[in-house]
Amino acid sequence: MSKTIRSELHDKLRQAGKAPHRLVDHHPLLVPLLRHDLTEGQYGAALAALHGVYAPLEAGIDEFLRIRPELFDYHTRRKLPSLNDDLAELGRLPGEQEMRYPAPATIAELVGVLYTVEGSAMGGQSIARCLRQGGFDRFPMRFFSGHGENANARWHEFLAFADASCPATGHKSAALTVASLFQAIKSHLDASQSFD
Repeated sequence: MSKTIRSELHDKLRQAGKAPHRLVDHHPLLVPLLRHDLTEGQYGAALAALHGVYAPLEAGIDEFLRIRPELFDYHTRRKLPSLNDDLAELGRLPGEQEMRYPAPATIAELVGVLYTVEGSAMGGQSIARCLRQGGFDRFPMRFFSGHGENANARWHEFLAFADASCPATGHKSAALTVASLFQAIKSHLDASQSFD
Protein backbone atom coordinates (compact mmCIF):
# COMPACT_ATOMS: atom_id res chain seq x y z
CA MET A 1 0.00 0.00 0.00
CA SER A 2 1.35 3.43 -0.88
CA LYS A 3 1.93 5.81 1.94
CA THR A 4 -0.11 9.02 1.90
CA ILE A 5 1.96 12.17 2.29
CA ARG A 6 0.65 14.26 5.15
CA SER A 7 -0.71 17.56 3.91
CA GLU A 8 -1.06 20.93 5.58
CA LEU A 9 -4.73 20.10 6.22
CA HIS A 10 -3.89 16.78 7.89
CA ASP A 11 -1.40 18.54 10.15
CA LYS A 12 -3.92 21.23 11.14
CA LEU A 13 -6.60 18.68 11.94
CA ARG A 14 -4.18 16.55 13.92
CA GLN A 15 -2.97 19.54 15.94
CA ALA A 16 -6.51 20.75 16.59
CA GLY A 17 -7.54 17.37 17.94
CA LYS A 18 -4.40 16.46 19.87
CA ALA A 19 -5.21 17.87 23.34
CA PRO A 20 -8.98 17.22 23.42
CA HIS A 21 -8.48 13.76 21.92
CA ARG A 22 -6.12 12.91 24.77
CA LEU A 23 -8.82 13.87 27.30
CA VAL A 24 -11.30 11.54 25.57
CA ASP A 25 -8.78 8.67 25.40
CA HIS A 26 -8.09 9.01 29.13
CA HIS A 27 -11.73 9.32 30.15
CA PRO A 28 -12.73 7.02 33.06
CA LEU A 29 -15.42 5.37 30.90
CA LEU A 30 -12.91 4.39 28.21
CA VAL A 31 -9.68 3.72 30.14
CA PRO A 32 -10.88 0.30 31.39
CA LEU A 33 -10.98 -0.92 27.76
CA LEU A 34 -7.19 -1.14 27.83
CA ARG A 35 -6.89 -2.73 31.28
CA HIS A 36 -6.34 -6.41 32.03
CA ASP A 37 -9.13 -6.39 34.65
CA LEU A 38 -11.85 -5.08 32.31
CA THR A 39 -15.31 -6.33 33.25
CA GLU A 40 -18.27 -6.96 30.99
CA GLY A 41 -20.12 -4.20 32.85
CA GLN A 42 -17.39 -1.67 32.09
CA TYR A 43 -17.26 -2.77 28.47
CA GLY A 44 -21.01 -2.45 28.09
CA ALA A 45 -21.02 0.96 29.79
CA ALA A 46 -18.40 2.25 27.36
CA LEU A 47 -20.36 1.01 24.33
CA ALA A 48 -23.65 2.38 25.69
CA ALA A 49 -22.05 5.82 26.15
CA LEU A 50 -20.42 5.72 22.71
CA HIS A 51 -23.81 5.01 21.16
CA GLY A 52 -24.83 8.48 22.32
CA VAL A 53 -21.90 9.90 20.33
CA TYR A 54 -22.39 8.03 17.07
CA ALA A 55 -26.19 8.27 16.84
CA PRO A 56 -26.27 12.08 16.46
CA LEU A 57 -23.02 12.25 14.50
CA GLU A 58 -24.11 9.75 11.87
CA ALA A 59 -27.54 11.40 11.65
CA GLY A 60 -25.77 14.72 10.99
CA ILE A 61 -23.47 13.21 8.37
CA ASP A 62 -26.47 11.60 6.66
CA GLU A 63 -28.38 14.88 6.75
CA PHE A 64 -25.53 16.71 5.01
CA LEU A 65 -24.88 13.99 2.44
CA ARG A 66 -28.57 13.72 1.54
CA ILE A 67 -28.14 17.14 -0.08
CA ARG A 68 -24.71 16.35 -1.57
CA PRO A 69 -24.62 12.54 -1.96
CA GLU A 70 -21.88 12.65 -4.59
CA LEU A 71 -19.37 14.11 -2.13
CA PHE A 72 -18.54 11.05 -0.03
CA ASP A 73 -19.85 7.49 0.39
CA TYR A 74 -20.35 7.19 4.12
CA HIS A 75 -22.99 4.45 3.93
CA THR A 76 -20.46 1.59 3.94
CA ARG A 77 -18.52 3.25 6.76
CA ARG A 78 -21.37 3.55 9.26
CA LYS A 79 -20.40 2.56 12.81
CA LEU A 80 -23.84 2.54 14.45
CA PRO A 81 -25.08 -0.84 13.10
CA SER A 82 -22.04 -2.65 14.57
CA LEU A 83 -22.41 -0.76 17.83
CA ASN A 84 -26.10 -1.72 18.03
CA ASP A 85 -25.22 -5.37 17.34
CA ASP A 86 -22.56 -5.41 20.07
CA LEU A 87 -24.93 -3.83 22.60
CA ALA A 88 -27.66 -6.33 21.73
CA GLU A 89 -25.27 -9.25 22.18
CA LEU A 90 -24.32 -7.89 25.60
CA GLY A 91 -27.99 -7.44 26.51
CA ARG A 92 -27.43 -3.70 26.93
CA LEU A 93 -29.46 -0.72 25.81
CA PRO A 94 -27.91 2.47 24.45
CA GLY A 95 -27.14 5.07 27.11
CA GLU A 96 -29.87 7.46 28.22
CA GLN A 97 -27.78 10.47 27.18
CA GLU A 98 -27.23 11.55 23.58
CA MET A 99 -24.56 14.06 22.63
CA ARG A 100 -25.78 17.40 21.32
CA TYR A 101 -23.80 18.35 18.26
CA PRO A 102 -25.05 20.15 15.15
CA ALA A 103 -25.05 18.55 11.72
CA PRO A 104 -22.26 19.88 9.49
CA ALA A 105 -23.35 22.96 7.54
CA THR A 106 -20.34 23.21 5.21
CA ILE A 107 -17.92 20.84 3.51
CA ALA A 108 -15.19 22.02 5.89
CA GLU A 109 -17.34 21.08 8.89
CA LEU A 110 -18.13 17.72 7.27
CA VAL A 111 -14.40 17.10 6.84
CA GLY A 112 -13.84 17.95 10.53
CA VAL A 113 -16.57 15.56 11.67
CA LEU A 114 -15.42 12.78 9.36
CA TYR A 115 -11.80 13.23 10.43
CA THR A 116 -12.85 12.55 14.02
CA VAL A 117 -15.19 9.66 13.18
CA GLU A 118 -12.89 7.96 10.69
CA GLY A 119 -9.90 8.48 12.97
CA SER A 120 -11.81 6.73 15.74
CA ALA A 121 -12.14 3.69 13.47
CA MET A 122 -8.34 3.54 13.38
CA GLY A 123 -8.20 3.87 17.17
CA GLY A 124 -10.80 1.13 17.46
CA GLN A 125 -8.42 -1.25 15.72
CA SER A 126 -5.89 -0.71 18.53
CA ILE A 127 -8.56 -1.26 21.18
CA ALA A 128 -9.70 -4.49 19.48
CA ARG A 129 -6.10 -5.73 19.39
CA CYS A 130 -5.66 -4.99 23.11
CA LEU A 131 -8.93 -6.74 23.92
CA ARG A 132 -7.88 -9.86 22.03
CA GLN A 133 -4.42 -9.86 23.60
CA GLY A 134 -6.05 -9.48 27.02
CA GLY A 135 -8.18 -12.57 26.43
CA PHE A 136 -11.46 -10.70 26.03
CA ASP A 137 -12.49 -12.47 22.81
CA ARG A 138 -15.79 -13.36 24.48
CA PHE A 139 -16.85 -9.72 24.17
CA PRO A 140 -18.47 -8.70 20.86
CA MET A 141 -16.04 -6.43 18.98
CA ARG A 142 -17.76 -5.54 15.72
CA PHE A 143 -17.69 -1.84 16.58
CA PHE A 144 -14.01 -1.66 17.52
CA SER A 145 -12.97 -3.97 14.69
CA GLY A 146 -14.54 -1.48 12.29
CA HIS A 147 -13.25 -1.80 8.75
CA GLY A 148 -11.00 -4.70 9.71
CA GLU A 149 -8.12 -5.24 7.31
CA ASN A 150 -9.44 -2.40 5.14
CA ALA A 151 -9.11 0.19 7.93
CA ASN A 152 -5.83 1.67 6.71
CA ALA A 153 -7.02 1.91 3.10
CA ARG A 154 -10.30 3.51 4.21
CA TRP A 155 -8.40 6.07 6.30
CA HIS A 156 -6.20 7.05 3.36
CA GLU A 157 -9.26 7.29 1.10
CA PHE A 158 -10.80 9.71 3.58
CA LEU A 159 -7.62 11.82 3.75
CA ALA A 160 -7.54 12.03 -0.05
CA PHE A 161 -11.20 13.14 -0.02
CA ALA A 162 -10.44 15.79 2.64
CA ASP A 163 -7.58 17.25 0.61
CA ALA A 164 -9.60 17.29 -2.59
CA SER A 165 -12.73 18.78 -1.00
CA CYS A 166 -11.48 21.25 1.59
CA PRO A 167 -9.45 24.16 0.16
CA ALA A 168 -7.13 26.26 2.32
CA THR A 169 -9.97 28.70 3.05
CA GLY A 170 -11.79 25.89 4.89
CA HIS A 171 -8.86 24.55 6.92
CA LYS A 172 -9.54 26.72 9.98
CA SER A 173 -13.22 25.76 10.07
CA ALA A 174 -12.41 22.06 9.71
CA ALA A 175 -9.85 22.28 12.53
CA LEU A 176 -12.27 24.14 14.81
CA THR A 177 -14.84 21.42 14.14
CA VAL A 178 -12.37 18.72 15.20
CA ALA A 179 -11.55 20.53 18.45
CA SER A 180 -15.19 21.31 19.31
CA LEU A 181 -16.32 17.77 18.50
CA PHE A 182 -13.76 16.18 20.81
CA GLN A 183 -14.83 18.62 23.54
CA ALA A 184 -18.47 17.65 22.97
CA ILE A 185 -17.56 13.95 23.20
CA LYS A 186 -15.73 14.57 26.48
CA SER A 187 -18.75 16.44 27.90
CA HIS A 188 -21.05 13.64 26.75
CA LEU A 189 -18.90 10.98 28.41
CA ASP A 190 -18.88 13.03 31.62
CA ALA A 191 -22.68 13.18 31.57
CA SER A 192 -22.99 9.49 30.69
CA GLN A 193 -20.76 8.52 33.59
CA SER A 194 -23.23 9.95 36.09
CA PHE A 195 -26.02 7.80 34.58
CA ASP A 196 -24.18 4.47 34.61
